[in-house]
Amino acid sequence: MILYTPLAAESIFPPDEKEWKEQQTAAIEHGCVTIQKSEEGEWTIVSLNSSNPHDYMQPHLQPGVKWKDYE
Repeated sequence: MILYTPLAAESIFPPDEKEWKEQQTAAIEHGCVTIQKSEEGEWTIVSLNSSNPHDYMQPHLQPGVKWKDYE
């Protein structure tokens, strides 16, 4: 199977199954963010997927930022 995607292979096929289970997708207005739970129990944004170009400039949607809306 060939996948044509801008994502890294680790994003599609993570090397560790535990890492894969710790990720969730959260909806935003124009798309979604992938968030990952840290060892401390906090959710952090891993990636942003949006149809609105302005979302990519928003500081609260940048990878590495803590996600507060997810429970």
